[in-house]
Amino acid sequence: MRFGNTIIACILLLSALTTSCTNTDQPVTISDVKVSESVRAEVISHSPNVQKVTFYSESLERDMKFNIYLPKGYKDNKQYPVLYMFHGYGANENSWIPELGLDKNADEMLSEDKINPLIIVAPQIDNSYGFNSISEGNYSDYIVKDLIQYVDSHFNTDTTRESRYIGGLSMGGWVALFNAFQHPELFSKVGGHSPALFMDDWGNAAGLQDRLYPSEVLRQQRDPLFLVETQNLKGLSIYLDSGDEDGYKFYEGAEVLYNKLQSRNVTSEYHLSSGGHDHEYWSRHASDYLLFYSGK
Repeated sequence: MRFGNTIIACILLLSALTTSCTNTDQPVTISDVKVSESVRAEVISHSPNVQKVTFYSESLERDMKFNIYLPKGYKDNKQYPVLYMFHGYGANENSWIPELGLDKNADEMLSEDKINPLIIVAPQIDNSYGFNSISEGNYSDYIVKDLIQYVDSHFNTDTTRESRYIGGLSMGGWVALFNAFQHPELFSKVGGHSPALFMDDWGNAAGLQDRLYPSEVLRQQRDPLFLVETQNLKGLSIYLDSGDEDGYKFYEGAEVLYNKLQSRNVTSEYHLSSGGHDHEYWSRHASDYLLFYSGK
């Protein structure tokens, strides 16, 4: 009989414990739990501090990479502006950092007190042109959703629009302008450096026209030269530049875009300088770009 009472008491105690664990006023959901996920990163430079990060993109359903520069004195208790810089066609996440030395430029300009500390992210975008495509993947979603969310959740970033910038060279310049014009609520500054803004001359890019603009309707939805006329770009600052010997004549599209921006009173500037469509030109102007994005 005593053994039976003991069993009953244990059952009652177990029931009470179970009830206390499950009957809460606000049940815990997945969104309430902060998941600790380690960053898959390889340090590729200690001075300046550059890491190559691999993360899974839900939009592309595969791993993608980006190189990230953390400024000198990077601290856990401080939030930093973020600059996303995209590579050109045929290149990869190594283009800006370390090949063009944007990280070293940032270190030097910080030591000279010319720019404010910032994080620079140089992502892999393949040869995608950064838009959503059924055949090639949702690269725009990868950029504006997966990439930004991952960086903001794993590094000490200032997540406000005012502290998020986007830019790129050649194809990457088109990518930056397209995504900034489509999502002006996400960015405060955008730079198109020799941006791939085609006018009527497609001689050096055979086949690309049908891929980018297979119809006039899609061109109006994608081409920054058309988006500038339909999107609300209030609060967005735009920097355009090109070499006067650019073999693709992208200086023509950049000038047209600049004139359209000016006609709509959008804060913008355009710089036509000596040089071609090459690394020598972009590396020579890297400090100018950093002054635009983060200059004091």
